[in-house]
Amino acid sequence: MNSSLSVNALTRRSMNGGGKRPPDSPVYSSIRAIAVRKHLSGCANESPKKDIDLTLLGKRKVDTAEISLSEKLGAIPVIRVGLAESPGQGDHTAAFSIIEGLAHLGFKGRVELVLKFNGEDEWQRMKDKLRLFMPEFNPGNDGVQTLHYSGLVCECIPFKQLVDHCTINHRPLEQPLGFWAMNGNRSWLVSKVAIVIPPFKWSNTTPRIERCNGMHQNLDLPALANYQTAYLLQKPDIPALMKNDSRAASLIKILRETEAGRIHLLPLYGIHHHALEPAHDVIIRRLLSGVVKSHTSELEKTVVLVLSPLASLERLRVLQKSLQVPFYDLQNREWENSVHEPVELLYCGPVPKPLFEWISCVDRPLIQEGANSATFMNLLGKAYLPLRPDGDTPLPELPGSPPAKQQYASAMQHPVASVERARIEQLGRGLTHDLQAYNYYSVALDLCKKLKPLLSPIATQDLVSGFAGMVGANHFAESHFRPCLLEAITYSSGLLSEDQQEWLSCLSLANSLLPGAIPETLKVKLIERGKALRRNHVNLEKLIAYRTSGLNMPDLRSQLAPLSFRRFDVFRAMTVECPVSTEDAGRDIDVNELVGDICDNFSLLIPTLFHILRADFSDDALLASLFRDGDGQQSLLDKIIGQLFYGNMTYDAEIRSLLEPKAGSPDDDLALFLRGEFGGTFFQQVRELMMESKNNAIYCGLAKLTGKDWDLILSEGISTNSVSSDQL
Repeated sequence: MNSSLSVNALTRRSMNGGGKRPPDSPVYSSIRAIAVRKHLSGCANESPKKDIDLTLLGKRKVDTAEISLSEKLGAIPVIRVGLAESPGQGDHTAAFSIIEGLAHLGFKGRVELVLKFNGEDEWQRMKDKLRLFMPEFNPGNDGVQTLHYSGLVCECIPFKQLVDHCTINHRPLEQPLGFWAMNGNRSWLVSKVAIVIPPFKWSNTTPRIERCNGMHQNLDLPALANYQTAYLLQKPDIPALMKNDSRAASLIKILRETEAGRIHLLPLYGIHHHALEPAHDVIIRRLLSGVVKSHTSELEKTVVLVLSPLASLERLRVLQKSLQVPFYDLQNREWENSVHEPVELLYCGPVPKPLFEWISCVDRPLIQEGANSATFMNLLGKAYLPLRPDGDTPLPELPGSPPAKQQYASAMQHPVASVERARIEQLGRGLTHDLQAYNYYSVALDLCKKLKPLLSPIATQDLVSGFAGMVGANHFAESHFRPCLLEAITYSSGLLSEDQQEWLSCLSLANSLLPGAIPETLKVKLIERGKALRRNHVNLEKLIAYRTSGLNMPDLRSQLAPLSFRRFDVFRAMTVECPVSTEDAGRDIDVNELVGDICDNFSLLIPTLFHILRADFSDDALLASLFRDGDGQQSLLDKIIGQLFYGNMTYDAEIRSLLEPKAGSPDDDLALFLRGEFGGTFFQQVRELMMESKNNAIYCGLAKLTGKDWDLILSEGISTNSVSSDQL
């Protein structure tokens, strides 16, 4: 790494605790511009064999290198950081961690935080989250806001206003250097060089450098590379942090009781993850069993505090009734502390970052899923339990060997820590194992609820037939089902063309004249325009089936023989009712996205349903219960179809009892872990390793920039801070 300062020196806090930096003096600005010139003049003569020059002065070695990394950062007037709205708080936490990391590495300029969102709903969610990190952020202001974060001036700029903001303030649209963590793009960040640094262990984004010439360079970061955010835990001022928030009084009371030792506080975060949310009630049920077992006396009490954002609390209320545990929604009801209850379940939702950090460390281990919250706990050396140890954010590996031999070699080097890591991983798996079927079915219910209003009765009937056949064959035929589903939605509720509307109106008129003969002019019009629609790839049979009802199809088929109507047998009702909707019922829904989500879900749900049924029944019993009506009873498949496609919840309890994972007996290890009887050695070892200078991810990314990259980046510093040495 080409720098004359170690990361430890760059990240060392000042004596005043890292408060707000004073503004740069004119002299400093002059020095910064001269430092830029030194870099630019020195790059041409840069020796690839020698990164640091040392000159002997008396008994001391004095650093005479051209410029250090901190000086380079100090010479940059603006760095852009991209933040795109997404579920959860991961992107926000990562973006603000990068800003803080840049400040500790020596950046003293202005941060332009570019906010990317789609639609008003996403913008409102983003504003709510920004307040958790920057309490002075005003959610009522949709314009650019200039605030402070980590001692830096931070401009929060909605992406749609970026061009106007730069024009009004006479700034170049393209800035020299940009960063983003997970969801971003250099084109909308509008930077000459962009460095992508995802959170620790976040495998869904590749660390890389993107340049304005379109070239990408992947970054090979150390296995334990992280933002190395410096956390100094301090009890937050909750009234100031959560003004006008109804939850504040309850949280103050809960923390007071926890700190006095009268209750245990167990924070739970991450169950809003798409792989966990459909079965979050099952996870909490298992966790509560372990909590009860962790108590060593009848006087102990634990409050489980849910910090995840959940769209609905209905399943938590059902769980409360089932387990007979007190449940509080802190957004609508203040906590009362039921004295005689050993366990209480509280829903809080997201809280400001300083409060989340304090709650996560104040008592019991954090139960979590999330890259940033895991990194926070790792850097503090605090114990936590990952809900998806085999997912996006696994526990850190202890170093010492190639991955194939990791377990054996690390066990030899860190025997206690390695054993603890294995036990903690197993606990995470124990809370979330065998949730697939329950998850898939819960998601299928939500998707089919969106689908139902888009389908006509006949379209629903056709899809039901296809679904039943695929379950019976234990095979999801996407190549057949996807186009059928798209056609069902399009012909049922899509916006009709003028030609289609007119043809259906003529067909309705012809139907009203039956059983007599259809006038020749009307007949010719129907036949010619029907053929024209077919040449434009319109399926007349589906158009009729999904958009009308009550047509006398046998007579229409005989009088309009040139059109060769098929499937007339499904239209036997003689009452004339021919609704022709000209509105697009799915105009507010991305139909292609919905169809893709349903296909993804059914590809997993169908084989899972089949195998679960095979495990619970013999082959003969399976066939009888799944596909046949017995003694006038509905088959199990009929009940599943009725719930998915028709919204019939009568048999919900029976279906879920088949799919729901078994609670099982609470794990003794979970009780021990919640009491803090193991895990400390592993997490202390992790903290020491992650804080090594070589594992600063931001530093590593900056160190990979070439001389040409710095020329491009720092040339902007000269143009904005240019002064002569005579001015000093």
